[in-house]
Amino acid sequence: MTLFRGFSAFPITPSDASGVVDETALSGILEKLAINAVDSVGLLGSTGTYVYLTRAERRRAVEIAAKVLKGSVPLMVGVGALRTDDTIALTRDAENAGADAVLLAPVSYIPLNQEEVYQHFLSVAAATALPVCIYNNPTATHFTFSDDLLARLAHVPNIHAVKMPSPEKADVPAELDRLRPRVPVDFRIGYSWDRRSADAVAAGGDA
Repeated sequence: MTLFRGFSAFPITPSDASGVVDETALSGILEKLAINAVDSVGLLGSTGTYVYLTRAERRRAVEIAAKVLKGSVPLMVGVGALRTDDTIALTRDAENAGADAVLLAPVSYIPLNQEEVYQHFLSVAAATALPVCIYNNPTATHFTFSDDLLARLAHVPNIHAVKMPSPEKADVPAELDRLRPRVPVDFRIGYSWDRRSADAVAAGGDA
């Protein structure tokens, strides 16, 4: 899937002290990204402070982005929430507001186990026609996807990619060699963290 390849830019979400999204500021950031021909925009990721915005403001941010990008750049939207039903509602909001894909992190208060996360993702993926990207962000979520879990999720309809934390450059080929035989050939493995992500892509990552 071309959506999950290349350079995906994850902008901040400018807002005031009450958590109201600043449409002018967000639009300006998105216009610059579009002009500079990024391969996709990852709205409401960790950089976009998505967990601190209300449902209404999260939807409004997606509407602003869809209006600015006008389909010229694929739009992926973070939809993580504590409850599965809330996550499904946010996913449907993103879909209805113009998102092209969703980015899903396992948000929790009590630590989740591997089966709980599998069932959570299964429910969300079944509730939308949008492609889903797994967000493996152990620093923020305190949950790490096992290889077994990633392999199970990679075979779920609608789940097409994973955003991984970037290891040391020398460790990327070994990780890809370990994961790729266990996932579908068109399942994309991308890497985050500005300081290392370019090296990870150079070493074989998809995005």
